[in-house]
Amino acid sequence: MFFRAEKDLNSQRVELQSAKAELAELERQIHGFERQVDAQLGSLLDQLTDLNSETYALDEQLRHIREQRLFGPELMDYLAGAPVPTRPINLADLPPEGLAPKNVNRPPAGAQPSSQQSRLPDIKTVYRRLARLYHPDLARNDADRTQANEQMKEINRAYQAGDLKTLMKLVGMSIPLWMDVPAAKPPVDEFSRGPMTERDKIERELRDVRMSIRRLSNLPIVKLSLDVKLARHKGRNLLNEMAAELQYKIARKIAERDYLRSQINSNID
Repeated sequence: MFFRAEKDLNSQRVELQSAKAELAELERQIHGFERQVDAQLGSLLDQLTDLNSETYALDEQLRHIREQRLFGPELMDYLAGAPVPTRPINLADLPPEGLAPKNVNRPPAGAQPSSQQSRLPDIKTVYRRLARLYHPDLARNDADRTQANEQMKEINRAYQAGDLKTLMKLVGMSIPLWMDVPAAKPPVDEFSRGPMTERDKIERELRDVRMSIRRLSNLPIVKLSLDVKLARHKGRNLLNEMAAELQYKIARKIAERDYLRSQINSNID
Protein backbone atom coordinates (compact mmCIF):
# COMPACT_ATOMS: atom_id res chain seq x y z
CA MET A 1 0.00 0.00 0.00
CA PHE A 2 2.80 2.40 0.93
CA PHE A 3 4.69 1.65 -2.29
CA ARG A 4 1.54 2.17 -4.38
CA ALA A 5 0.90 5.54 -2.70
CA GLU A 6 4.52 6.57 -3.25
CA LYS A 7 4.28 5.49 -6.89
CA ASP A 8 1.11 7.57 -7.37
CA LEU A 9 2.83 10.55 -5.74
CA ASN A 10 5.82 10.21 -8.06
CA SER A 11 3.45 10.00 -11.00
CA GLN A 12 1.82 13.28 -9.88
CA ARG A 13 5.23 14.92 -9.54
CA VAL A 14 6.10 13.90 -13.10
CA GLU A 15 2.72 15.15 -14.35
CA LEU A 16 3.28 18.52 -12.63
CA GLN A 17 6.76 18.91 -14.10
CA SER A 18 5.40 18.04 -17.54
CA ALA A 19 2.62 20.63 -17.20
CA LYS A 20 5.13 23.27 -16.04
CA ALA A 21 7.33 22.51 -19.05
CA GLU A 22 4.30 22.83 -21.35
CA LEU A 23 3.40 26.19 -19.78
CA ALA A 24 6.98 27.47 -20.08
CA GLU A 25 7.14 26.45 -23.74
CA LEU A 26 3.77 28.09 -24.45
CA GLU A 27 4.93 31.31 -22.80
CA ARG A 28 8.17 31.20 -24.80
CA GLN A 29 6.25 30.79 -28.06
CA ILE A 30 3.83 33.58 -27.17
CA HIS A 31 6.64 36.01 -26.34
CA GLY A 32 8.43 35.12 -29.57
CA PHE A 33 5.32 35.64 -31.67
CA GLU A 34 4.52 38.81 -29.73
CA ARG A 35 7.83 40.28 -30.87
CA GLN A 36 7.00 39.34 -34.46
CA VAL A 37 3.54 40.93 -34.23
CA ASP A 38 4.97 44.04 -32.57
CA ALA A 39 7.52 44.42 -35.36
CA GLN A 40 4.92 44.18 -38.14
CA LEU A 41 1.68 45.39 -36.56
CA GLY A 42 2.54 47.09 -33.26
CA SER A 43 2.89 50.66 -34.51
CA LEU A 44 -0.26 50.28 -36.64
CA LEU A 45 -2.27 48.98 -33.67
CA ASP A 46 -1.02 51.86 -31.52
CA GLN A 47 -1.87 54.40 -34.23
CA LEU A 48 -5.38 52.99 -34.62
CA THR A 49 -5.85 53.01 -30.84
CA ASP A 50 -4.84 56.68 -30.63
CA LEU A 51 -7.07 57.62 -33.56
CA ASN A 52 -10.04 55.82 -31.96
CA SER A 53 -9.50 57.82 -28.79
CA GLU A 54 -9.10 61.10 -30.68
CA THR A 55 -12.22 60.63 -32.80
CA TYR A 56 -14.24 59.74 -29.71
CA ALA A 57 -13.10 62.95 -27.96
CA LEU A 58 -13.88 65.03 -31.08
CA ASP A 59 -17.31 63.42 -31.42
CA GLU A 60 -18.08 64.28 -27.78
CA GLN A 61 -16.90 67.86 -28.33
CA LEU A 62 -19.08 68.23 -31.44
CA ARG A 63 -22.09 66.81 -29.62
CA HIS A 64 -21.59 69.29 -26.79
CA ILE A 65 -21.35 72.24 -29.21
CA ARG A 66 -24.55 71.21 -31.00
CA GLU A 67 -26.44 70.73 -27.73
CA GLN A 68 -25.36 74.19 -26.59
CA ARG A 69 -26.66 75.68 -29.84
CA LEU A 70 -29.90 73.74 -29.56
CA PHE A 71 -30.68 74.35 -25.88
CA GLY A 72 -28.67 77.48 -25.17
CA PRO A 73 -25.80 77.91 -22.68
CA GLU A 74 -28.14 78.75 -19.77
CA LEU A 75 -30.11 75.54 -20.09
CA MET A 76 -26.91 73.58 -20.64
CA ASP A 77 -25.53 74.99 -17.36
CA TYR A 78 -28.75 74.01 -15.63
CA LEU A 79 -28.58 70.49 -17.02
CA ALA A 80 -24.88 70.14 -16.25
CA GLY A 81 -25.63 68.67 -12.83
CA ALA A 82 -28.07 66.10 -14.18
CA PRO A 83 -26.91 62.62 -15.13
CA VAL A 84 -26.13 62.43 -18.84
CA PRO A 85 -27.48 59.35 -20.63
CA THR A 86 -24.58 57.33 -21.92
CA ARG A 87 -24.46 56.23 -25.50
CA PRO A 88 -23.43 52.66 -26.33
CA ILE A 89 -19.69 52.56 -26.92
CA ASN A 90 -17.66 49.59 -28.05
CA LEU A 91 -14.89 49.78 -25.47
CA ALA A 92 -12.84 47.20 -27.30
CA ASP A 93 -12.66 49.43 -30.37
CA LEU A 94 -11.99 52.45 -28.19
CA PRO A 95 -9.22 51.94 -25.64
CA PRO A 96 -9.04 55.10 -23.49
CA GLU A 97 -5.56 56.12 -24.57
CA GLY A 98 -6.51 59.78 -24.54
CA LEU A 99 -8.00 59.58 -21.06
CA ALA A 100 -5.83 59.76 -17.97
CA PRO A 101 -6.35 56.76 -15.68
CA LYS A 102 -8.15 57.64 -12.46
CA ASN A 103 -7.09 56.84 -8.91
CA VAL A 104 -3.48 56.18 -9.79
CA ASN A 105 -1.24 56.74 -6.77
CA ARG A 106 1.06 59.52 -7.88
CA PRO A 107 3.79 61.14 -5.76
CA PRO A 108 3.44 64.87 -4.97
CA ALA A 109 4.90 67.29 -7.49
CA GLY A 110 8.67 67.40 -7.15
CA ALA A 111 8.80 64.34 -4.90
CA GLN A 112 11.08 61.46 -5.80
CA PRO A 113 9.36 58.06 -6.12
CA SER A 114 10.35 55.45 -3.57
CA SER A 115 12.55 52.55 -4.61
CA GLN A 116 9.50 50.28 -4.40
CA GLN A 117 7.42 52.56 -6.62
CA SER A 118 10.25 52.80 -9.14
CA ARG A 119 10.15 49.01 -9.55
CA LEU A 120 6.50 49.07 -10.60
CA PRO A 121 5.85 48.87 -14.35
CA ASP A 122 4.26 51.87 -16.04
CA ILE A 123 0.49 51.36 -16.22
CA LYS A 124 0.35 52.48 -19.85
CA THR A 125 3.08 50.00 -20.80
CA VAL A 126 1.14 47.14 -19.17
CA TYR A 127 -2.07 48.33 -20.81
CA ARG A 128 -0.48 48.44 -24.26
CA ARG A 129 0.85 44.89 -23.83
CA LEU A 130 -2.59 43.63 -22.86
CA ALA A 131 -4.23 45.56 -25.72
CA ARG A 132 -1.96 43.75 -28.17
CA LEU A 133 -2.57 40.36 -26.59
CA TYR A 134 -6.36 40.75 -26.68
CA HIS A 135 -6.80 43.29 -29.49
CA PRO A 136 -10.01 42.41 -31.43
CA ASP A 137 -8.23 43.17 -34.71
CA LEU A 138 -5.99 40.16 -34.02
CA ALA A 139 -9.01 37.83 -33.94
CA ARG A 140 -9.72 36.04 -37.21
CA ASN A 141 -13.37 35.07 -36.65
CA ASP A 142 -16.47 36.56 -35.04
CA ALA A 143 -16.48 34.24 -32.01
CA ASP A 144 -12.88 35.08 -31.09
CA ARG A 145 -13.53 38.78 -31.77
CA THR A 146 -16.50 38.76 -29.39
CA GLN A 147 -14.40 37.08 -26.71
CA ALA A 148 -11.59 39.61 -27.24
CA ASN A 149 -14.10 42.48 -27.00
CA GLU A 150 -15.31 41.24 -23.62
CA GLN A 151 -11.77 40.88 -22.31
CA MET A 152 -10.84 44.34 -23.59
CA LYS A 153 -13.80 45.82 -21.69
CA GLU A 154 -12.33 44.49 -18.45
CA ILE A 155 -8.87 45.74 -19.41
CA ASN A 156 -10.21 49.20 -20.26
CA ARG A 157 -12.18 49.43 -17.01
CA ALA A 158 -9.05 48.58 -15.02
CA TYR A 159 -6.99 51.11 -16.99
CA GLN A 160 -9.53 53.91 -16.52
CA ALA A 161 -9.64 53.15 -12.78
CA GLY A 162 -5.83 53.18 -12.56
CA ASP A 163 -5.97 49.59 -11.29
CA LEU A 164 -2.39 48.53 -12.00
CA LYS A 165 -2.72 45.41 -9.87
CA THR A 166 -5.52 44.00 -12.02
CA LEU A 167 -3.66 44.82 -15.23
CA MET A 168 -0.49 43.16 -13.93
CA LYS A 169 -2.52 40.10 -12.96
CA LEU A 170 -4.13 39.91 -16.41
CA VAL A 171 -0.76 40.11 -18.13
CA GLY A 172 0.72 37.48 -15.80
CA MET A 173 3.10 39.71 -13.83
CA SER A 174 3.82 38.98 -10.18
CA ILE A 175 2.18 41.36 -7.71
CA PRO A 176 4.48 42.85 -5.01
CA LEU A 177 3.16 42.21 -1.51
CA TRP A 178 3.85 45.81 -0.46
CA MET A 179 1.47 47.31 -3.04
CA ASP A 180 -1.11 49.40 -1.23
CA VAL A 181 -4.05 47.49 -2.65
CA PRO A 182 -6.30 45.33 -0.46
CA ALA A 183 -5.76 41.69 -1.30
CA ALA A 184 -8.76 39.70 -2.39
CA LYS A 185 -9.94 37.07 0.05
CA PRO A 186 -8.91 33.66 -1.33
CA PRO A 187 -11.82 31.40 -2.21
CA VAL A 188 -12.49 28.43 0.01
CA ASP A 189 -11.76 25.17 -1.75
CA GLU A 190 -11.26 21.54 -0.91
CA PHE A 191 -7.58 22.14 -0.07
CA SER A 192 -8.19 24.76 2.60
CA ARG A 193 -10.29 22.64 4.96
CA GLY A 194 -7.34 21.15 6.80
CA PRO A 195 -3.57 20.67 6.76
CA MET A 196 -2.32 20.22 3.20
CA THR A 197 -0.41 17.10 2.31
CA GLU A 198 2.22 17.01 -0.43
CA ARG A 199 -0.38 15.40 -2.69
CA ASP A 200 -2.78 18.32 -2.02
CA LYS A 201 -0.07 20.85 -2.83
CA ILE A 202 0.81 19.11 -6.06
CA GLU A 203 -2.85 18.85 -7.10
CA ARG A 204 -3.42 22.56 -6.37
CA GLU A 205 -0.31 23.62 -8.28
CA LEU A 206 -1.20 21.31 -11.17
CA ARG A 207 -4.68 22.79 -11.31
CA ASP A 208 -3.28 26.34 -11.41
CA VAL A 209 -0.77 25.46 -14.13
CA ARG A 210 -3.47 23.84 -16.26
CA MET A 211 -5.70 26.89 -15.82
CA SER A 212 -2.84 29.10 -17.01
CA ILE A 213 -2.32 26.88 -20.04
CA ARG A 214 -6.03 27.07 -20.93
CA ARG A 215 -6.09 30.85 -20.46
CA LEU A 216 -3.02 31.41 -22.63
CA SER A 217 -4.19 28.94 -25.28
CA ASN A 218 -7.36 31.00 -25.75
CA LEU A 219 -5.53 34.30 -26.33
CA PRO A 220 -6.32 35.83 -29.75
CA ILE A 221 -2.59 36.16 -30.38
CA VAL A 222 -2.10 32.39 -29.87
CA LYS A 223 -4.88 31.54 -32.28
CA LEU A 224 -3.45 34.10 -34.69
CA SER A 225 -0.05 32.38 -34.54
CA LEU A 226 -1.71 29.13 -35.67
CA ASP A 227 -3.47 30.95 -38.52
CA VAL A 228 -0.15 32.53 -39.55
CA LYS A 229 1.50 29.09 -39.74
CA LEU A 230 -1.43 27.66 -41.71
CA ALA A 231 -1.37 30.62 -44.13
CA ARG A 232 2.39 30.21 -44.59
CA HIS A 233 1.85 26.63 -45.77
CA LYS A 234 -0.53 28.03 -48.38
CA GLY A 235 2.02 30.60 -49.53
CA ARG A 236 0.35 33.58 -47.84
CA ASN A 237 1.82 36.12 -45.43
CA LEU A 238 -1.09 36.71 -43.06
CA LEU A 239 0.64 39.41 -41.02
CA ASN A 240 1.28 41.44 -44.17
CA GLU A 241 -2.39 41.06 -45.10
CA MET A 242 -3.40 42.23 -41.61
CA ALA A 243 -1.04 45.20 -41.89
CA ALA A 244 -2.82 46.22 -45.09
CA GLU A 245 -6.20 45.88 -43.31
CA LEU A 246 -5.00 48.04 -40.42
CA GLN A 247 -3.65 50.68 -42.81
CA TYR A 248 -7.08 50.80 -44.47
CA LYS A 249 -8.78 51.21 -41.08
CA ILE A 250 -6.29 53.93 -40.12
CA ALA A 251 -7.00 55.80 -43.38
CA ARG A 252 -10.75 55.66 -42.64
CA LYS A 253 -10.17 56.84 -39.06
CA ILE A 254 -8.01 59.73 -40.27
CA ALA A 255 -10.80 60.75 -42.67
CA GLU A 256 -13.33 60.50 -39.82
CA ARG A 257 -11.09 62.58 -37.53
CA ASP A 258 -10.58 65.28 -40.19
CA TYR A 259 -14.33 65.38 -40.87
CA LEU A 260 -15.10 65.84 -37.18
CA ARG A 261 -12.50 68.61 -36.93
CA SER A 262 -14.07 70.42 -39.90
CA GLN A 263 -17.54 70.05 -38.34
CA ILE A 264 -16.29 71.49 -35.07
CA ASN A 265 -14.63 74.42 -36.83
CA SER A 266 -17.78 75.15 -38.90
CA ASN A 267 -19.98 75.03 -35.79
CA ILE A 268 -17.64 77.34 -33.86
CA ASP A 269 -17.39 79.94 -36.66
